[in-house]
Amino acid sequence: MASSNGMPPHGVIVRKKKPLIFYGWWIVIAAVILNILQGGILFYGFTLVLDPVTDEMGWTKTELTIAYPIMGVVIGVISPFLGGLFDRIGPRPLIGAGMVIVAASMIMLHYVQSLPMFYLWFSLLNLGSMGIWLSVGPTVANWFVRARGRALGTYSLGFALAGLLAPPLYWLIDGGIILGFEFDGLGWRDAFFLLGVMFLFLMPLTILIFRHRPENMGLYPDGADYPPLEVSPGAEMSDDAEMTTTAMQALRTQAFWLMAICSALTFLTIATLTVHWVPYMGSIGIEREAAAFFLPLLPLGTMVGRLLFGVLADLYDKRRVTALAFCVQAAAVLMLSQIDPAREWTLVLFLVLWGFGFGGTIVARMALQGYLFGRNSFGALQGMLTMTTEAGFALSPLIASIVFEELGTYRPLFLGFAVLAFLAGPLTMLIRRPTPQFATGFATAQSADKDPAPAPRPR
Repeated sequence: MASSNGMPPHGVIVRKKKPLIFYGWWIVIAAVILNILQGGILFYGFTLVLDPVTDEMGWTKTELTIAYPIMGVVIGVISPFLGGLFDRIGPRPLIGAGMVIVAASMIMLHYVQSLPMFYLWFSLLNLGSMGIWLSVGPTVANWFVRARGRALGTYSLGFALAGLLAPPLYWLIDGGIILGFEFDGLGWRDAFFLLGVMFLFLMPLTILIFRHRPENMGLYPDGADYPPLEVSPGAEMSDDAEMTTTAMQALRTQAFWLMAICSALTFLTIATLTVHWVPYMGSIGIEREAAAFFLPLLPLGTMVGRLLFGVLADLYDKRRVTALAFCVQAAAVLMLSQIDPAREWTLVLFLVLWGFGFGGTIVARMALQGYLFGRNSFGALQGMLTMTTEAGFALSPLIASIVFEELGTYRPLFLGFAVLAFLAGPLTMLIRRPTPQFATGFATAQSADKDPAPAPRPR
């Protein structure tokens, strides 16, 4: 694919000057920071306000978690549209609008007095968050091809580090002794108001950093010297070749639907834990304050899994790597159902398995998506896949509330989730990479044995 003297094929433009640090890595760093804030406050922080809200307002946990099905329907309908919009207009408008919606919704939660208004602002809060998430991840994926697994692994560290915000959020809401000073806490209402103002002030700085694709800045994916080279339809594809599948083409493949099913099966547990971690810990005899300080270990433990599986996804069969992550996560959920405060090792083993399994799942799934379908419609496909994961996010917290209020325990629920998560492993191995109508790939040193004629352009 490259010429015998190491030069790119005829007609390929070579970038003569490259920045010292590839700009894509600056985007990754910005994404990490944004994910820390978003994940810490909206994802892992909600379990800290579940009890204070229900205690003040007199609502049951079931009534409060009905917000999740409502939110799920809204996000499930909107997310494909947001993903397609990302592919057309890029991340900056979506991130900006998302942060404004998040900020306004948190500020309005300060004033909420009824369940319908709580449902409204909570749904809008998560809709804004989804607009951010559906922009940041696909942007990172667009800037890399050969190092996509490592880039996504690094980007996803933001959600792992988000757990560090759990103790400060607990202090902000409930108060405590901080650096020798006693702080009474703001309560959940004032905490939401303060965090909403913070998001509003951070919005301009955030959107300045993100760019849709490297080509928008005269760069090429991975900081390469020249762009991906074209190969003829039907030609043998190497693993570093890039697909150019459209969203509609992807919808007609078994790969997309198997990915959608597996994603839904494996997201049931995390959706439940984000809401019910503190109540679940309380149900097995672990106090609220201790549960709040265990909470950071839940995402922080995934750091090694995210980085490890990012590397593995770049080196090995992405289907096998993803299936392995699903099975490890299933083992973690099984251990979750057996946690016993009298046997501390059960909690430790759960956290270790969860760190590798869930951390690996997050990265491997996105790397597999890029391998199967390429950058062309990454945002649209991410939005479509989000419809299936939202089914888990929408229903599992409510189901968990009902199960607990009927049985007085969460354990049967987590046993069922473990079985479903395990099924995702063999289903992933059935995925076949679509046969490309057209694709692109990077020239490599191994292919520099002849100077081929320029590949035909797609029509």
